[in-house]
Amino acid sequence: DEQANFLAINLAHDIVTGERDAAGARDYYKKEFLDYRRKKPTPYMEGLRFTPTGNTADADRPVISDDELKQAERES
Repeated sequence: DEQANFLAINLAHDIVTGERDAAGARDYYKKEFLDYRRKKPTPYMEGLRFTPTGNTADADRPVISDDELKQAERES
């Protein structure tokens, strides 16, 4: 769910910035996820704990065009 995604992204950011190592992030993930189930405060699940910088747009491009999708629908 969205809260678990925030937790994972925030911990990945901590690893990249050197605030935690992978083992520490794994331990914190477990603690915070269990705290969430216990209805305790879970700051890493409330949203991003950092401000994204640079171009955050999706740089990927579609591999199937709208025309190809319409053609496939007509073929069904």
